[in-house]
Amino acid sequence: MALTSKLQEKALIVVNTINLETVKTKRFVEVMGALKAREALIVTDQKLENLELSSRNVPRVKVVRLEGLNVYDILRFKHLILLEPSVKQLEGRLLS
Repeated sequence: MALTSKLQEKALIVVNTINLETVKTKRFVEVMGALKAREALIVTDQKLENLELSSRNVPRVKVVRLEGLNVYDILRFKHLILLEPSVKQLEGRLLS
């Protein structure tokens, strides 16, 4: 239900990847600006250290791995950004 509400609000964004070559908060903020998502929960399928470290000092942004995803966080953030590999795994979790 939480995912459906994000989709209906046009607040669900699916991207192939967010590839940050180095730990740079400035670059991360630029990427978020390009996605037009300043307040967002980003869901990854695996540990992406550069992404996690680059985002840690940005207010109203949280990066979680799929196994840490919960309804509270989905509803708490305005945007939900799913990396494509996490979508496939999330489908598997929801269908089982």
